[in-house]
Amino acid sequence: MKNKLINYHISNICLLLLCLFCVALNSSFGRPIWIDEFLHFAFGSYDTTAEAWNAISQSILTINHGQTGIYMLIDHWLMQLFGANIFWLRFPSIFSGLVLFLAAIYLFRLWGMPFFWQVIGILALFSQTQLMYFVGEARPYMPLVTATVCTLAYYSTPLPQRTRAIFTFFGLFSILMGVLFHPYFSVYWLAIIVFTYLQKLIQTGGKISINSVLKHTNIPLSVLGTIVYFTLGLLTWLRERPEFTFAPFHWVKKDELLITFMEFSHFEFLQKLLYPLLIIIFVIFSIIIVYPKLRKVYLKELISPVFLIIIALGISIVLSYVSFRSNYWILPRQWVASISLVPLAFVWLGYKISKIFAKINIILAFSWIMLCFTPIVLQFNKVAISNYQYLRERLAQISVISKKYQYYFEYLESLEYFEPPKNLQNQNVDESNQYWVSLANKNLQQGGRVWKGFRGYYGHPK
Repeated sequence: MKNKLINYHISNICLLLLCLFCVALNSSFGRPIWIDEFLHFAFGSYDTTAEAWNAISQSILTINHGQTGIYMLIDHWLMQLFGANIFWLRFPSIFSGLVLFLAAIYLFRLWGMPFFWQVIGILALFSQTQLMYFVGEARPYMPLVTATVCTLAYYSTPLPQRTRAIFTFFGLFSILMGVLFHPYFSVYWLAIIVFTYLQKLIQTGGKISINSVLKHTNIPLSVLGTIVYFTLGLLTWLRERPEFTFAPFHWVKKDELLITFMEFSHFEFLQKLLYPLLIIIFVIFSIIIVYPKLRKVYLKELISPVFLIIIALGISIVLSYVSFRSNYWILPRQWVASISLVPLAFVWLGYKISKIFAKINIILAFSWIMLCFTPIVLQFNKVAISNYQYLRERLAQISVISKKYQYYFEYLESLEYFEPPKNLQNQNVDESNQYWVSLANKNLQQGGRVWKGFRGYYGHPK
């Protein structure tokens, strides 16, 4: 008993260290901000919360369309508290990244996965570069991802456990994080409630009833989350819908959409073994469905992870279709929450199949484990080395501002309102953005308070 307890604590420590390692490598430490992060940083220049929120609210009608503004408001508070600091600017995303990994571990344990498969799941999640980039990005995508996975974990928790205070807080944290940070969360929230309810019916053999639906949904929490979602929406992104005239396939070309969607986004962690593995899974699933004896024993073991993958891919397709119909760009970042769910569900499925193979032949089970494990480890190694090299390069480039520029920066700090040079005003947008971003990175390099002049980007509070 004592040895088991020691092993349990050692495994927890190892998993925590692995999570911290993954977050650190994706924290973008030393990377200068770019225009989309500047849009958050500039709100640190306002003196009061009221002024900042007024500017945020107005900006959501134009350049910051489709956002709730909460990440921006938190960045305002962080910049007021800690000054111009790139770590604190990105802190909501970095914190969300760590919570994401911890929530994934909790999910794996709910699914009955042992330590080895938990490690594989963490490596697979880390290997999704289209997702992990946002751990070190001051934008609301990582909070959306974390809220989605936490919500899945909450609704996957057995009902008797959910009555405990810690799980009440966990559910409140998960839902409020989602509704406060991103409009897309509502789609995932509804899908997760339906998925987890059906999953429990499959596992227990129970029947659908209004009472069980209400208990599973947690009506008080759902009502609170819905009220917050629409109240905030009416104050921000629901007020006015801008008309777009963008080419949907500008960034992701039409003939490259499938490969981007599958190989470079949702299933990036599997590399070149993606299609062989999908074919094997399809064959296994088909055999189980065809034979009644196998179907009776094994189908409910595999149906839940397969269903979760289908739901994740389906939501991404719907979101892309909405962008297409709205004449807006189709972008991989629109899929980030689904990109997190796919590796979690796939590793869950891989574990379930390994258990089935273990009953047939231990060599067959080992071969399957290696087939799943190898591409994930290779991709993890590739991404980890790449991120480490980028980190070293950025650290080498960080330099202390020369004292000869100190007077210039003191002058900039004294300005109440920055204005781009006249040749940039109403001219090339990229050059104008470069002007603002360059100043912001100088401010971040110097530290101290956020220069008031950045209010010039959004204008003085009205």
